[in-house]
Amino acid sequence: MAAESSVAPLRLYFVDDGGNARTTVCFAALGIDLAYVDAANQRWRTFRAELDADARLEIPAESSLHSVKLVGARGRHVHRSRSTDRITHRRHCQEVILRGLRTIAAIPGARVRVVYRETDDYGRDRPALYAALLRQLNAELAKSGTHGVVIVDGDGTESALRRAHRALPDDTRHIIGDPVFRPARDLGLLQGADMLAYSAYQSIAKHPSRAFMWHWFGSTFPGAHGPSAL
Repeated sequence: MAAESSVAPLRLYFVDDGGNARTTVCFAALGIDLAYVDAANQRWRTFRAELDADARLEIPAESSLHSVKLVGARGRHVHRSRSTDRITHRRHCQEVILRGLRTIAAIPGARVRVVYRETDDYGRDRPALYAALLRQLNAELAKSGTHGVVIVDGDGTESALRRAHRALPDDTRHIIGDPVFRPARDLGLLQGADMLAYSAYQSIAKHPSRAFMWHWFGSTFPGAHGPSAL
């Protein structure tokens, strides 16, 4: 009788970028073991249902959340109640990001990692930073005997990200295949990664106009890896 083969556990990483193309680039990775992905998606759906039911917001559950638009209370899916003044409405929209961060923090076993790099050449530094993040994720997976798939916000045209995957040494590689490109509008957890990247960047850049959220990332994810300069 043949011995049963063991299958290594699998982790999904949802990755999105943030920062400012003129000064700083950052990437956030939200890692979730496959066993918890259904629970993670259910928590995100519950969060979206709460936003839809919130009369102060009325953000449809099927609309895409994007941190830059939420901070400015912009976008066709960000509605304003007639009984709410503009300043109060903007604050409610901004707090959607904090609510999203807290939803992520409540996901069982969620792993959060953020890396950043000061840049004077975005076209060079962005793929280099992604490659550095990928090596960190690969090392994390190797340490736990896990394999991983990286899901990236995008349309599949960024060949530099594929090259980063193919540059991983075969003998120590725990990342499976190329990045899986998906539009963030199609995956709630990619929208969550956008919130991670945006809030982490604000904790680094400390723009005065975003002072209200400087502490959001650190206080919500005290055990996160980063933001780390690479």
